[in-house]
Amino acid sequence: MSRSRAKLAGAVLRLAAERDVPTLTVAEISAEAGVNRSTFYQHAPSPAALLCTVLSAELDALRDRHLAAADGDIRAALAEVMLAVMEHIQDHWGIYRRGLAGFGEAPGLQAMLGSHFEASVRMVFDSRRVRIPRRAGRPVPAAMAARFIAYGVVGAIEAWVLADDPEPAAEVAADLRALMPGWWPLT
Repeated sequence: MSRSRAKLAGAVLRLAAERDVPTLTVAEISAEAGVNRSTFYQHAPSPAALLCTVLSAELDALRDRHLAAADGDIRAALAEVMLAVMEHIQDHWGIYRRGLAGFGEAPGLQAMLGSHFEASVRMVFDSRRVRIPRRAGRPVPAAMAARFIAYGVVGAIEAWVLADDPEPAAEVAADLRALMPGWWPLT
């Protein structure tokens, strides 16, 4: 990651933890990062896009690290990555709580999370370590199965971050494992 990108990432995470993303300006983020506006625009078209890019990169790194270390045990790898994702959300609690509560860029964060989880599920399908369920002699479409898992997880995350008395990340990860369908190797 370039030095400017790292500075912008830190700035948008700090500011978004304090305020709703739609209230952030390119000028504020640039000043916080110590870069000029043109540098900002080299990395993102808007504060919301920058935030989603930064969070998505963190999630992708978590997924890649845990799935690469799976050593054939996809169940353990998926459990570890699920816990790591819940800890990531807990680490950025203010951003996710505001963003998913509808006060800020909810569609942006929802879409970012959904895309991340959908890509992750497709990676697992592509690795051939999970068999997609069959119905009437044919597999359920992979796109349907991937979205089913991905957006179910997003909905559960929204319920968690909006709860009045939210559980710790480890409890939420365990709850998500319990909710997964039997064909998904996280149960």
